Amino acid sequence: MAEVRAKWLAFYSEHVEPVSKEIFSHVEKLIIGTLIVSAGAHVSSSEPAIVLFGYLRHGLIGRGVMLFGVILLVLNFVDGLYKLARLNWHIAYQTVMAILYVALSIRLIQLILAFRGGE
Repeated sequence: MAEVRAKWLAFYSEHVEPVSKEIFSHVEKLIIGTLIVSAGAHVSSSEPAIVLFGYLRHGLIGRGVMLFGVILLVLNFVDGLYKLARLNWHIAYQTVMAILYVALSIRLIQLILAFRGGE
């Protein structure tokens, strides 16, 4: 029984743990980027209660925040593609992963904006 446990722990530390850390790292960055984009979209679409330094236009600030969030999402996407390209996986699998990343980003932004609109 101890041998089975040792094999499982070795397999887990070699294969499962690094993959799960990478996945959660990218999901965390994805959520942060989508929250930033959603915050910028919210500021651009409505008149917020906070006055930004008194002279800056809210639409312009919102678009700048959205641009920053999109840049973060693109950098995370490129980093993920680079890491996928280093693996010996089929190009179809890499393409599916890229499409899922973009679709998930868009759906998260829509979800967050839908929750913000309900206030």
